[in-house]
Amino acid sequence: MGRDLLRRAVRVVFWLIVQTLGGIRIRGKENVPLRGGVLLCPNHVCDADPEVAFVAIPRFAYYLAKEELFQTVLGPLMRLCRAFPIQRDSADVKALRHAEALLKAGEALVIFPEGGGNHANSLQPLQPGAMLLALRTKVPVIPVALHHTNRMMPYGGLRLRRSDRPVEVVFGAPLDLSDLYGKRGATHEATRRLTARLAEMLDQPIPTGAYVPHDQR
Repeated sequence: MGRDLLRRAVRVVFWLIVQTLGGIRIRGKENVPLRGGVLLCPNHVCDADPEVAFVAIPRFAYYLAKEELFQTVLGPLMRLCRAFPIQRDSADVKALRHAEALLKAGEALVIFPEGGGNHANSLQPLQPGAMLLALRTKVPVIPVALHHTNRMMPYGGLRLRRSDRPVEVVFGAPLDLSDLYGKRGATHEATRRLTARLAEMLDQPIPTGAYVPHDQR
């Protein structure tokens, strides 16, 4: 069986699991281009988020994931699903260059710009790497709001449970960053715009501690 067929089989299995545990509602699929480079940026609540994104995104995408996960039994499955590792809390140049090459080659890439979930189920300050890539490659940026995934898998654990609400995935309209190309401080402003859009889609306040580039500190 080819790897694409295996990925489709994994998607069906994940879909069935999500349906069994409460269901899923997807809105805004029309905002995701089916061809060409595109960067999808979901909020991050718990460890169920990548699987839900894998089910909901209407094309196969690549995923940036923390390096530690590839050292577990999940590593082979993650690679099958097109995930590749990045060192968190560091400038992992190798991973970022690979991500940039994928976007320039017309692939879809998923980055969770918060870097991790949290017990409070609230939007956290975004890391700048995702918007740096967006500005370098000039691909569409799709903000993605994930709702209720923590009801299916609470943060900090791997135990699944039945949710009293369906998971909701909302693909927002692309961010317009064209006025920022080549400008100083563009990464900061692009990150601010993504933060504001995600906060609006999640109906949450904008988090404190927003990213400020080194040359503006």
